Amino acid sequence: MVSRVFVDFGHGEVYALPEDGGEEVVFNDFLEMFGKLRPTIVVSDSYPRKLLQTIKRLGGATFLRLRDLKKLSEERNNNGLWKTDENDWRL
Repeated sequence: MVSRVFVDFGHGEVYALPEDGGEEVVFNDFLEMFGKLRPTIVVSDSYPRKLLQTIKRLGGATFLRLRDLKKLSEERNNNGLWKTDENDWRL
């Protein structure tokens, strides 16, 4: 179980980075990630519409959305990175 996990959705996969410094992990779907990591807080830049009903039913976790996406873009540019799913969840 991890306290907080940062996720990004793309190309039918869920990219997850646990806050505790664990390895970056790629999952086939959100429920697989949630079941294996059991996070208490999930942070993402956005959640796919098709997941919203599933998220409502999941108990024991708080789901947060990044508010200022411009900062994510600025951080990416400052580090010389391109916009990719892999880069976004590492930032």
